Amino acid sequence: MAIGIIEIQNLVNAYKVTDLVSKSIECRIIHQEKTFGGRLVTVVFESSVSDLQVAMDLVKKMYQGTTLLKVAEVVPNPPKELMHYFAKGKFHE
Repeated sequence: MAIGIIEIQNLVNAYKVTDLVSKSIECRIIHQEKTFGGRLVTVVFESSVSDLQVAMDLVKKMYQGTTLLKVAEVVPNPPKELMHYFAKGKFHE
């Protein structure tokens, strides 16, 4: 199991990358967060490492040459503390 984290400018681009990832691989959206009124959006997917790497590569290719995509990374075997954050939406100290 792995998570793929995408951070991108504006809500419409977030919809586009979510559509691309969801149609490209078998995955589950486990977290989404809008900041600055939707001008910066984070979407977190859960799937296999190999599937998520394929999806992140597609997203990077789609936004190559622009400054819209901020992050498109895969985290293999995320620790339970990180997964707890996505389940609750914030860190608990």
